[in-house]
Amino acid sequence: MALAAGYVVFFFIAGAIWWVFNPGDLADAAVHAAMNTLVYWLLALFQIRNLRKTSARLKEHGQLRAYIRYPESRPGSLSGIWNQGIVTPAAGSIQFQPAVYDNLEASGRATTLTVEKVLPQRWKVTGKDRKYIGSFGMYAVTALTDHGKVEIAAGPESLDRLAEALEG
Repeated sequence: MALAAGYVVFFFIAGAIWWVFNPGDLADAAVHAAMNTLVYWLLALFQIRNLRKTSARLKEHGQLRAYIRYPESRPGSLSGIWNQGIVTPAAGSIQFQPAVYDNLEASGRATTLTVEKVLPQRWKVTGKDRKYIGSFGMYAVTALTDHGKVEIAAGPESLDRLAEALEG
């Protein structure tokens, strides 16, 4: 739905800009706006397809895409920002593999965290707190681990799967 609304807005903005710089021919502006929005749709289509492929691959291996940070780290530390990666949950522990790009290419060394407790409250990651998270609609939970307090952000269904795996 949001993608369709974005298409309509993009169409009108592209058409208006083209018409401002090339006044007089409304049909020409409409054709250029349609071509630009077609390119927009194709890019969005490929992005969505790649995200779905990555999600299916992760689900097949019992993994999920998540962001992790250590809120009690020293100010200015890179551990204090959200880091994207692949989480592999198991009973009482999680393995976090840092990853980059939308296809989640592994980067760096994996860390295994023994989870002592997951606090029950979830919160929506919004505003300034969302600075290093490229996705919308993320929620976060706090986990008490052998490495201290850790915050894990993911989609609601991913957090449900994580909670089930940690309990089991």
